[in-house]
Amino acid sequence: MHSLPQPTAAGVEQVQREAFSRMFRQVTKVLTFLSPLPVVLVSLGLVGDTAVWRRVCVGVALGLVVVGLGIVASWRREPVVATEPGTMLPWVTFPLFTVMNLSLGGLESPLIPLVLPVSLATAILFPAARAHRWAGYLLVLLGVQAAVTFTGAVADLVPPLFGGGRRAGHGDALLWTMLTVTAFLVVWANFIGTTLRRTFRGMVRTALDARDDALKTHEERVRSLTTLSGEIAHELKNPLASVKGLAAMIAREVEGRPAERLAVLRREVDRMQEILEGFLNFSRPLLPLNEAHVPLDALCRQVAELHEGMAGERGVGLRVVEGAPVEAWCDARKVRQVMIDVVQNALEAAPRGTTVELQARATPEGGGRVEVRDRGPGVAESLRERVFEPGITTKPQGSGLGLALSRALMRQHGGELSLRAREGGGCVAELFLPAAPQQAEAPRTEALT
Repeated sequence: MHSLPQPTAAGVEQVQREAFSRMFRQVTKVLTFLSPLPVVLVSLGLVGDTAVWRRVCVGVALGLVVVGLGIVASWRREPVVATEPGTMLPWVTFPLFTVMNLSLGGLESPLIPLVLPVSLATAILFPAARAHRWAGYLLVLLGVQAAVTFTGAVADLVPPLFGGGRRAGHGDALLWTMLTVTAFLVVWANFIGTTLRRTFRGMVRTALDARDDALKTHEERVRSLTTLSGEIAHELKNPLASVKGLAAMIAREVEGRPAERLAVLRREVDRMQEILEGFLNFSRPLLPLNEAHVPLDALCRQVAELHEGMAGERGVGLRVVEGAPVEAWCDARKVRQVMIDVVQNALEAAPRGTTVELQARATPEGGGRVEVRDRGPGVAESLRERVFEPGITTKPQGSGLGLALSRALMRQHGGELSLRAREGGGCVAELFLPAAPQQAEAPRTEALT
């Protein structure tokens, strides 16, 4: 049995990135709806105002909002948001914040408190180093607004709607207190956001570690149960063989109804032996591959010849669709085993009077593909993957191990076994084998013997 895959550090990082990507998309969705707000608020500065510089600021703010929406839209189309947004976003948001707040009164702008949620959100969404840089950007923004406000460099800094002039009437002590508290809250929000991100990452890692421990425990338990079950199945084979032999001996000495009942007994013993053999094949570790260049078209003809008797008993046709020769790099014995299992399933599912077809084709990548097509009832879409799980079967008397083992053998080759619906009704079982490695120089065709 194959061991369960263990997540790597890269896998843990991927889980975390996907989680932050979902959070980022929710944040950007809210920002998209709020995007007209900065332009509307900046436009308030134009009420009763004739200053050209303020009109220019409104135009610049509008342009920056459009650029920011374009960047956010491009991120939202990505399956996982990269870590690069933290380096690009300041080039849009920093000028936008600067323009908006200068247009609305500098340090006395009603939008100054927005630096707090921005500091918190960026600390949660981006790595710590990038989040700290964001906090630095926001503190510089506050410094620019404070410098313009305290120096009175712009005579009409405050819009007429808010009173006009260099200042809106607040004293220096109040403004310095507001500046100090806001700067402190920016740093504090950055710390809280970084702590929340670190806590979340710790929770993810703890959850993944717990899952890994559960998987290891489950794997050990499954391995023990499989080994024990294999030993039990092996021990049952000998008594069944004895029962079958004794039934055959008794059948030669009786006639009539008792002989018919013994025939039924022998058939049931055969079915039990088949189930045990299938379980033993599934529970054994997969043997190493003995690969060579194998003609798949010849392998199809060989498998068809083996099943001519079974097809005749069921009144089902069986033919190989001829085409160009196809070679694949594989273990002929194991691929033949898979094809036998798939062809038998197709013959059992095909109605009387229909034909089961085998066809080998080359793939564009240089590999091979074998299709086994029937006109049976097919497999429901909800079951097409589940039938490859051990114990899952659509047959009234199936063991549910054949397809699981067949897929394991195909994947051992680096290939795949899949089922799909056939156009016009029925099922197509497709065996895919990858191209041979370049260093493979084994002899051709001998592997069919």
